[in-house]
Amino acid sequence: MASLLVGCGIAATGSLLTACSDDWLGLTNPFQETADTFWKTTEQYDQGLSAAYSTWRRPGYFSRWFQVLMILRGDEGWSESPNAEFQADANFVISAYNYESNEGLNLPWQAMYNSLYYVNQVIDNMNATGYELFTEEEANQILGQGYFIRGVAFWAIAGIYGKGPVQTSSTENGPIGTQEDLYKQALEDFTRASELLPTSWPAQEKGRVTKGGALGMMARMNMQLAGMKCHRPWDTANQDAAEAKAYWQAAKKNIEDIEALGIYRLMDNWMDNFTEANENNAESLFEVNFKDGLINGKEVGNQRPKFLGIYISSGEGAWNDGSSRDWLLDEFSKERDKDGNIDMRKFHTLFYYDPAEPQTATANYYGKTWPEWCSSEGFVGMDFPHKCYWKKYTSVETDNANEDYSSGANLRVLRLADIYLMYAEVLNELGEDRAKAVEYINKVRRRVNMADLNASAFQTYDALLNQIKHERLVELCGECTRWFDLDRWGDLHDQAKVNELADRDPDFLNYTVGQNHLWIIPNHEINLWPGLTQNAGY
Repeated sequence: MASLLVGCGIAATGSLLTACSDDWLGLTNPFQETADTFWKTTEQYDQGLSAAYSTWRRPGYFSRWFQVLMILRGDEGWSESPNAEFQADANFVISAYNYESNEGLNLPWQAMYNSLYYVNQVIDNMNATGYELFTEEEANQILGQGYFIRGVAFWAIAGIYGKGPVQTSSTENGPIGTQEDLYKQALEDFTRASELLPTSWPAQEKGRVTKGGALGMMARMNMQLAGMKCHRPWDTANQDAAEAKAYWQAAKKNIEDIEALGIYRLMDNWMDNFTEANENNAESLFEVNFKDGLINGKEVGNQRPKFLGIYISSGEGAWNDGSSRDWLLDEFSKERDKDGNIDMRKFHTLFYYDPAEPQTATANYYGKTWPEWCSSEGFVGMDFPHKCYWKKYTSVETDNANEDYSSGANLRVLRLADIYLMYAEVLNELGEDRAKAVEYINKVRRRVNMADLNASAFQTYDALLNQIKHERLVELCGECTRWFDLDRWGDLHDQAKVNELADRDPDFLNYTVGQNHLWIIPNHEINLWPGLTQNAGY
């Protein structure tokens, strides 16, 4: 990945110190790029964009910690890692947030604000002089990518920390924003991106962000903002039904604009969404590209499989710093498909053993079957320590090799199945055409051979919402959507609903409404940013 070659320092050679005047003080090194000389060519802007894109591959961003936090903090995941930091990420009992070594607190903040620093340079220079250097189409493409990358950072900061500088300049500090401010800025950036980006790129450029991805992220922002306005009973001052309705309507329009593009479809094979085969496919609106191995001496792979997966003492598997909750097995087993089989998504989402499902006894995991591993690990009665482990995105579904830090499987951040279920939710929230909402759910179900739902059974808000909650869980389990869902639905903001979460995830016994929906801001950042304060309760 290209590095960003920008600077404003002045370098001088030792020989200049013998000059007879002070003229050398105004000289610049002709071999060092400066802000005045750098932003002149397509290649240089591409290097700037590459630097911004590359932050997505950092451990603090999508490579590791974004996934760890979004999965463990929700009711899908938990941790009994020997690293107490991972347990704290999951159980809301935080004791080490004052220490710089707490990676789960510090690295996400650093990566996301580094991303903003890089991409704001692209945006600022493009707005200043870029349209004089390039054709309008070229300039739009560069600027559109910049706005998209910036929107992603604000979305992630909003979803994790819920407070932070709204940094939209490469030279000046921005104001401190609330969660709502951050989501609104993300929405503004994705909106700009949607107006500038192409619907697709040439084959050799696949992986760059697109108009469809921007529209999809706009829908996400509008839905999160809507939830803030109507599903947070403790935050009475900010509840506004009319404003919430406007956001739901905007999300509906965003999704309909995606469909109007006519370029997306559900892949026939559900598994095409989680392996290295068929990446950037017709179902994907936005994905983070990873590569197995090193680039410029740095790992650029997806680190999730090493941290979230089945533990094997001999090292073939993962460290299992984050586990899947047992209740997921029951949720997947609520329905059988049209042929009487267990939902196929269960087997491909989780490692588990069930004598009623023969494939769980015969499947090869890192060279052995579940019974063979139980024997070699000394487990009695075919029982691993946990009933299930994360399987989605592991190498078992790609090359079945040992897990390491460099999985090449791209992270699909947003795909069409998610969009269809979002559309069903929006229609339900607006009280519009619930039969149409059920049809969009059925589009997702048909792909995995599940029977169609009968719309007559889902004529009320609660009935349809409960079904949507089930469908989003079995389709998107472990894909970093659950925390945003729980937040948007209000399940994190009502004590009775938190109690229901605690029934299936005991970590929520430690959850405080109005506090733990936000993460801890690193203390050293509070010391650096004037006006930045710690989130309430920490």
